[in-house]
Amino acid sequence: MKYNNVIVDIKPRPVLEELISDLTNKMLNLKKVLRDNRRYADTDIVDTLESNIQLLDEVIERCYAQQELINMRNEQLIGLN
Repeated sequence: MKYNNVIVDIKPRPVLEELISDLTNKMLNLKKVLRDNRRYADTDIVDTLESNIQLLDEVIERCYAQQELINMRNEQLIGLN
């Protein structure tokens, strides 16, 4: 049975864009808190903020890499059609 009215959209979409944006905003907010309060804060708090910022940065980089892989895979699928 052939379906003529089926539309398949296989264009690459930035599926991780919202997550990347949220994580970036969170990281920027933490950097601002750290910058504004570094001299007043306890060293443990500063260390925790710095490690959280580093973790968010690494997660954001992984999200970008994953999005690139998704885009490459979608481009390959489009090329096959």
